[in-house]
Amino acid sequence: MSLSCDCDYFDPAWFYEPQDVAPLSTKRSRKCCSCGERISVGDDAMAFIRYRHPEPGSVAERIYGEYGDEPLSTWYLCDRCAGLYESLDGLGFCNLLGEDVREL
Repeated sequence: MSLSCDCDYFDPAWFYEPQDVAPLSTKRSRKCCSCGERISVGDDAMAFIRYRHPEPGSVAERIYGEYGDEPLSTWYLCDRCAGLYESLDGLGFCNLLGEDVREL
């Protein structure tokens, strides 16, 4: 995918604002959702807490309600990709998560 300034599409999985870059405080290492590099516990990383609207008629809809937010797994960016993400996001580019920001 290429860079895009068009942020007007609907994605059922939407993201909260990214958390600040901080040392990874999980019990195990994580994988960068951009470049795939391993992020060790204690390494600087940026977390994205993700939610989506439940599918109609699903168990999640019964649990969280029709307009509730179903939590998804948190995605992480390594320190290098987090810096690139912040720069591109600051310039107004959209739809960066899940893409290799080094290539963009």
